[in-house]
Amino acid sequence: MDEKSVKAVNEAFIRMHEKGVIYRANRLVNWSCTLNSAISDIEVDKVELTGRTMLSVPGYKEKVEFGVLLSFAYKVEDSDEEIIVATTRLETMLGDTAVAVHPEDDRWENTYCG
Repeated sequence: MDEKSVKAVNEAFIRMHEKGVIYRANRLVNWSCTLNSAISDIEVDKVELTGRTMLSVPGYKEKVEFGVLLSFAYKVEDSDEEIIVATTRLETMLGDTAVAVHPEDDRWENTYCG
């Protein structure tokens, strides 16, 4: 956005916050990959899964696998070491450009991080 629009958006959010119309909090955001947008809680069917489950998803011809935690390893540059990462969305790793680790985590004290 151009600078004028940024100022207008910031001013609008500040005013709404001061009036109590909106608030700031750490919350889960429901993201629709089909719409490429955040969606409301009332638009989400919440389902508790106890393990691997195949579910029908609008926009997909075949059922989609849910409830599985997959692990894969990133090679540490100029090293034989690996950093193992676990995810429920393996396809997102194709967009990864870096892995962040906590600087005080002893597991990484001998690994080049920075």
